[in-house]
Amino acid sequence: MKNNSISYELLKKISNYIKYLSMILAGVFLVINIADILVSVFFRYFLSYSLVWTEEVARFTLIYSVMFGSVAAISYGDHVKITIVLEYLPDIISKIIKIIVHIIIVGIMAYMTYLGIKYVDNAWRFQTLALGIPKAIPLMSIPIGMGLFLVQYILIEIIGINKDIITRELEMRK
Repeated sequence: MKNNSISYELLKKISNYIKYLSMILAGVFLVINIADILVSVFFRYFLSYSLVWTEEVARFTLIYSVMFGSVAAISYGDHVKITIVLEYLPDIISKIIKIIVHIIIVGIMAYMTYLGIKYVDNAWRFQTLALGIPKAIPLMSIPIGMGLFLVQYILIEIIGINKDIITRELEMRK
């Protein structure tokens, strides 16, 4: 019980760290995105001058914000899931389907992380048009976001299993 408890607490701390870090980063990128759009609008409509780079910054910061936001959303269980069918199935079939869904999600996220890493690796030699930075920098949002999502998803599932085990052990002691 004690070992399980320690690992449960450690996993929970790591998961919380990822959750709060992803929320902060999603917020930072969203603030940068909004500020960039406001600067762009101000220059275009009040100074009659268009800043070329603002469109790229807006796009890249929005993508990073969404990637980090998805990690925060999975932490709170806010992603869309259809569970009505599972409620009408026998428990054993429902559990089997849930396991299959978890395996598919982990597989897709791992594959997306892998493809993102390959994509970034090939993009270092290209530059963005307006900012002139390596294309790999904005594209890193894919493996970073998918990788964090994968780690957080696995942690949440392990924490849920450990929580159920600890709850059952405590109930058995009563």
